[in-house]
Amino acid sequence: MATPDKTFIVAAIDFGTTFSGYAYSLISDHKKDPLKIYSPTWKNDGNGTQKTPTSILFDDKGKFHSFGYEAEKKYSDLAAADELDEDEDNESDEDYRNWFYFRRFKMALFRAASQGGRPKGKKIKEDMQITAANGKKMSALKVFSEAIRYLKEQLDKELEKCFVEDHEGKSTQQESWADHVRWVLTVPAIWSNEAKQFMRMAAVQAGIANNQLKLALEPEAAAILCKQVALSKDKEESEVKAFQPGRKFMVVDCGGGTVDVTAHEVVGGGGLKELHHATGDALGGTNVDRKFFSAMTEWLGEDVMKRFEKESTSDWLEFERNFESKKRSIGRSDEEYITFSNLGELCRIYKELKGSSVKSRMTECKLEGKVSIVKENKFRFKTGFLKDLVYRETICDLVSHLEKLFLNVAVSEIRIILLVGGFSECPILYDKIKDTFPKKVIINPAEANLAVLKGAVIFGHEPATITERKSPKYYGIAINVPFQTGVHRESYKLNDDGMVVCTDVFKCLIEKNAPLTRIQKTFTISAYKTSGNIEVYESDERQTYCTDCRMLGNVVLDIEDYTFQDKRREVDVSLEFGSTELHVIARDKSTKHTVTGKFNFSNR
Repeated sequence: MATPDKTFIVAAIDFGTTFSGYAYSLISDHKKDPLKIYSPTWKNDGNGTQKTPTSILFDDKGKFHSFGYEAEKKYSDLAAADELDEDEDNESDEDYRNWFYFRRFKMALFRAASQGGRPKGKKIKEDMQITAANGKKMSALKVFSEAIRYLKEQLDKELEKCFVEDHEGKSTQQESWADHVRWVLTVPAIWSNEAKQFMRMAAVQAGIANNQLKLALEPEAAAILCKQVALSKDKEESEVKAFQPGRKFMVVDCGGGTVDVTAHEVVGGGGLKELHHATGDALGGTNVDRKFFSAMTEWLGEDVMKRFEKESTSDWLEFERNFESKKRSIGRSDEEYITFSNLGELCRIYKELKGSSVKSRMTECKLEGKVSIVKENKFRFKTGFLKDLVYRETICDLVSHLEKLFLNVAVSEIRIILLVGGFSECPILYDKIKDTFPKKVIINPAEANLAVLKGAVIFGHEPATITERKSPKYYGIAINVPFQTGVHRESYKLNDDGMVVCTDVFKCLIEKNAPLTRIQKTFTISAYKTSGNIEVYESDERQTYCTDCRMLGNVVLDIEDYTFQDKRREVDVSLEFGSTELHVIARDKSTKHTVTGKFNFSNR
């Protein structure tokens, strides 16, 4: 008899490149109103925001100190105090240079192992390290897990104060509620399987039970939310109601680090069927920041910018925060100029190293009328110039990606494009997409930056909402086949128990962009072997040999019953590709012995 599900809360953590947050809802509330979802307001100098920065700080001993706004403020305060002590020739008790500060570190996983564009053979390992602001390294697993732990504990504290209704209908103060929470952690759809498993390991290390955790693909979560709500359509005041069966739409999740694109059709029962496998790239809002600071480096010199960051760290951090804040207003404001203040130290360092003023350098770079220097302390940018400088390339790349995608017959007829994620709130992005696709309805829903987070909560309640996903690659296993001279490579020729076979042949089980389902394949294990090793591979192109593919992982089936060791063994292998993670089941048909598990991507 199955154990009854005692879950009464679903909680989601949206772990973003730039900002992160959590939300939750009660099972009882969801049944009445799926959109009754609670999310906190994060305090920042008296102002409230819907998420907190993905910044984390460890002390000089490597112990977790703070996350979000608190981490940014503490590190900035440490740097300012240290700079003051240096001016006064005092020794600081807390040298910020020995502390470990990480900002926007999520993209380290994309760079290490993305679905595309990755050096062949590159893998994420448990001992992978990432670099802090001080140049020192720390375990990536520790950094990610402590960030997740912090968000989890914030929700823990909130729930501990709440009165919740138990399954008997009694209103009680919940003391040991942790076993009754279903957790959902968001990940980009274009991430590799090993990056997804790394996030699962980090969540488990943070104290979330493995059997209480689901991974939600970010654009899928947004699609689930968008299906639920009534969305304002364009500048007309008509509405796109909760989508009816047959409705097709595209979700463009514009995050800080990546842009994920999915296309779905609403099917009977309110489910969503994917029309094309998820696509995307590192085209998020942080590229805008990178473009700006790269331009500053090009104008002033790498030596100047590095020295400014090192010697005036508090001013550098303020500069970063100011740009993050002001870039959101570009396109919304009618102001002719955008000004960055408190950059006197930057101007001083430039003059000391280069022997001339920053103002004269702007003239050399032919930036008169575009960038002005005020009192050797402020940089004033012409709004139109700054807009073109930092946004044009990133947005053009994103639009180009959509144009190529719409050439695919599976999505070419879609009329509705939903823009979600923090970067989607940029009016320049919205206008460019609208101008490029005039015949399509472009929708940027209210609270677009919370679409993934709230959609992940709904996904936790209704994981079967996504009825079908499409394969982003070719998936298959390694098999041996009878060797054919002139057909197979001689280097793959092998004598296997008296049979001449070609080894390492790629047996494709799922075609690229085909529905991801549960696939079963029966093959044999040679006589006298005590184990069977099932290797699973992926490839962007159709391949003949596994050596031209990338190994995803393997599962070992131990032969416990020796009765049948005098003959070949038949093994059923089931590969389940339909969920957000891969699963494998291997079953010895003779002994009925079964091994079930997820791939161990990180340790192969």
